Amino acid sequence: MSTDSNEITYIFHLAHGQTERIRLHFDPHSFLLRAEPPDPPAGWTRLGFHVCPHCPLTPAEGRDCPFALAMSGFIARFDDVYSYEPTKVEVVTDQRTVVAERPLQDAMASIMGLIGATSGCPHLDFFRPMARFHLPFASEQETLVRAFSIHLLGEYLRAGGEGEIAIGVQGLNTRYRAVATVNQSMAERLRAAFERDAGVNAIVILDTFARAVPFVVEEALRELRPVFDLPP
Repeated sequence: MSTDSNEITYIFHLAHGQTERIRLHFDPHSFLLRAEPPDPPAGWTRLGFHVCPHCPLTPAEGRDCPFALAMSGFIARFDDVYSYEPTKVEVVTDQRTVVAERPLQDAMASIMGLIGATSGCPHLDFFRPMARFHLPFASEQETLVRAFSIHLLGEYLRAGGEGEIAIGVQGLNTRYRAVATVNQSMAERLRAAFERDAGVNAIVILDTFARAVPFVVEEALRELRPVFDLPP
């Protein structure tokens, strides 16, 4: 099966007339991002710079944080724009174009979530199957449905994909707690590297959801039961 799209383009139309186009290319098989970072890489992408406390990577495996390195090719372009400024953003794939008007920080949260999932960060890799079917500006409920679905499908396939097996959503809690730690460290990294707060606030938006998930899993499942004509 081929991927839905091996290229996703974000076009930011900023409030003062500036347009920023970010074209992301993905490996057609793994859907890992084929990033084009600056050469040499920026100092703030170094693995040891505000490193995540649970990072399994070592300097010997690569000098840079994969998430930071993947963002470094474009994030500096937004360092002269305030996070609250209104932005019209187009997200273009082979199948569709999504157009939304959001504060810059919301628009950046969308692309940064996509980049994190496909960057090669071990703790964000869980989101890579979701990124393959990228849905920009999804609501919280849509995101939870996608997260549940991908998690349960992955568990089923890893268990052999046939017969009756016991699967559950408990593993989501552990995954999202690890994601929250990545977000916190990335926010510290960006805060130290840039003057404006658009990138930091975008990470905070992603982090708010990640931190909430472990506390709302059971409630969210109850709320979704009527979708399947089941009592809450």
